[in-house]
Amino acid sequence: MTGIFSTFNTAKTGMFAQQQAISTSSHNIANANTQGYSRQRVNFQATPAFCLNGVGMVGTGVDIQSIERIRDAYLDIQIRYETSISGQYQARQEILEQVEMIFMEPSDTGLNTTMSAMWDSWQELSKSPENSTARTIVLENSLTFTNNLNHMHQQLETLKNDSINILEKTTLDANSILKQIQSLNDQIFKVTIKGQIPNDLLDQRDLLMDQLSQIMDFTVTEDEFGRVSIENEEITLLDGKNGNNISNEISIVREIKQTDTGYTITLVRGGDSIQGLTTLSIGEEDLASHSFLQEGAIVYTPKIQEGSEISFSDIKEFTVAHGELRGYQDIIKELTDYQEQLDGLARAIAYGVNMIHTNNNEEGCIAFFVGAGDTSDINQINAGNITINSAIQKDVRLIYTGKDLNGLEGDGERALAIAQLRNARLPVQDFIDEIDKATESSLYDFDEMIFEDSPGGTTFETYYKDIIAKLGISTQQANRMVENQNALTSQLMQRKYSISGVSIDEEVANLIQYQHAYQANAKVISTLATMLDTLINRMGV
Repeated sequence: MTGIFSTFNTAKTGMFAQQQAISTSSHNIANANTQGYSRQRVNFQATPAFCLNGVGMVGTGVDIQSIERIRDAYLDIQIRYETSISGQYQARQEILEQVEMIFMEPSDTGLNTTMSAMWDSWQELSKSPENSTARTIVLENSLTFTNNLNHMHQQLETLKNDSINILEKTTLDANSILKQIQSLNDQIFKVTIKGQIPNDLLDQRDLLMDQLSQIMDFTVTEDEFGRVSIENEEITLLDGKNGNNISNEISIVREIKQTDTGYTITLVRGGDSIQGLTTLSIGEEDLASHSFLQEGAIVYTPKIQEGSEISFSDIKEFTVAHGELRGYQDIIKELTDYQEQLDGLARAIAYGVNMIHTNNNEEGCIAFFVGAGDTSDINQINAGNITINSAIQKDVRLIYTGKDLNGLEGDGERALAIAQLRNARLPVQDFIDEIDKATESSLYDFDEMIFEDSPGGTTFETYYKDIIAKLGISTQQANRMVENQNALTSQLMQRKYSISGVSIDEEVANLIQYQHAYQANAKVISTLATMLDTLINRMGV
């Protein structure tokens, strides 16, 4: 029906609606600097009209249809994807910069310089083999070279362990974020099922998913009650649709050690190095059938109750395409590669020098380069333990210089042959993991005391420069990708802020608009009050 009281109700709905709009603008202004907050907007809707005979439909006021947050879902997907790529290369950049500091090339104290000094000292010794000082210089320069190799190998090992520790912490963060999203799923469900929109809770959950995208790539699906499910490849990390459960957790393989009966795997479940530390014993065949199990490998394991245990069969490969997890996983493999390449260099030099120095292990001769425990077994020598034979360190006269090992003092042919080894083209790469093949293809001429150039072989200097070049390219690529991704994500974030961000000027303008509307509705009520006063008090009988 129409009339003064009906109009009163119309004005009242207008005042309440404008009041809520003012409250929403106030909420926007209060959260202008809140990370992850999306500005909210009140959507007004006319209340149902009624039919007045002979006139038509008559309005009854306004109602609040919804308070929605302004957000572009497609833009969120883009930002998370690019953030994952950015996180991957930022992780690589962080570690590669430290690797460059370890190699320190080119420099006056780098490995290439100390290696050249070693070859030069052998050259000088060949000119005056009877000179004790020249022998001492060979010893000291060779020790400087091996110490440099040892130190680099140890630094790479330390950096690899540090990277695994960072990987564990990052995994712990990822699992923690998943638990927080799980909790928000429950809260959102309780609000949504009542037909309401939990804008602030949705913002908090989106912020957590943004943070998770820095760590790893994932896909999101949402059910009709606003609960999200998070998946990676074929693995469900958070099942929002079916009970909002987390049945799997991301874990890290910290260490793999060989034992008398097989191998021992140290697993950090959920990235928790205190509560989640688990040790498993497996056989050699089991490890061989699970090639993804390496130090620093990312796996997933079932989430178990306290007191329960997991078995080896529970460990599954966790594939990450982008994000910090992928970046750290890749760089750990690269650090292992750099160590192995230095191992190959150390073995190749040890094999070549020892072959000439001992005349292929002639009886009574001692090796110049040895490994731990003074072993001359080339399989036991690596960049981490290569050194000079302790007997030679005690007595430099044991450095053989002449072609005839028991010949004249002034003969420096053997020392010259070792000095010329710097130009030999040996299969250095094969000394990493195909040592038998490398030794068989390294053909040595005993009479001439030289190695024949191997097909596809390279000099020690060229081999080492290739390592440095590869490192430089990897670092340059990481720097370029970080720079490109920062520019791209910055543009996307600017678009996001222009859509979802709070503009103080805009909100103040809205406040004035809502204030005027509120005052106008109040004026309507004031007018109606005057009309009622006229009707009741001034219409005498």
